[in-house]
Amino acid sequence: MNTEHTEELQPKTSSRRRLFSTLLGGAAAAVPTLASSRVRAGGASTDTTVPEVAEMTTTDSMPMMIEDAPMMQSKTVSAGATAPPLQPTALDKETLNIALGVELAIRDLYADIVAAGNLSDEESPVILLIHSHHVAYAQSLGGLLGRAAINKRNNDTYAEFSGNLKGTFASIASQLVAIENGAVTRHIDSLNQLEGLNGATLIASIISIESRHAAALGSVTKKPLNAIIENNQASIGIGA
Repeated sequence: MNTEHTEELQPKTSSRRRLFSTLLGGAAAAVPTLASSRVRAGGASTDTTVPEVAEMTTTDSMPMMIEDAPMMQSKTVSAGATAPPLQPTALDKETLNIALGVELAIRDLYADIVAAGNLSDEESPVILLIHSHHVAYAQSLGGLLGRAAINKRNNDTYAEFSGNLKGTFASIASQLVAIENGAVTRHIDSLNQLEGLNGATLIASIISIESRHAAALGSVTKKPLNAIIENNQASIGIGA
């Protein structure tokens, strides 16, 4: 008997997952663990059991936090002039609270997608990873703001996208790209306004990773490469 083709083939990682793994720093291949957690679905806390991404083993996979950024020292840069302050100014706190509200809204949007249960085993780790990044960014912004943190999601952002995220992953990919690119535009606007170095460093790190989110998600839309890497999306969170 010819057994040449009877050997069981070893499962191979799909091209889509390899692409996600590359664009997201290898973290898309992480195996999620199931943990009982309270996830905000539709703006309300639920007892839904939702997979959470397992702890990453490579720092490149994780979103950069303010504590991961190089320490900056305030020093005299020329006679009679000093470097910008490290901590957020009063105006910075207003700007950072807008960014926080946007991140909380995006966190809830991704939680809704997970709770809807329309993701495949291949797609779920990707969405869970991106969700975990937005959770981390909201926590970092809240930590930097301290008692000044409002900790309230931007409902305009949530309402703008929540009704269009109920389909399959392929059908909602364009909306997710719009969310990520809109957040990047929002944070670039924030970066242009910030004076404190700690806030600017954190926002810059968020911009870097969310741009990668948009590129990875854009690959699913089958758009030309130049359309994937360009960001012409209007800022979200204007109504904060």
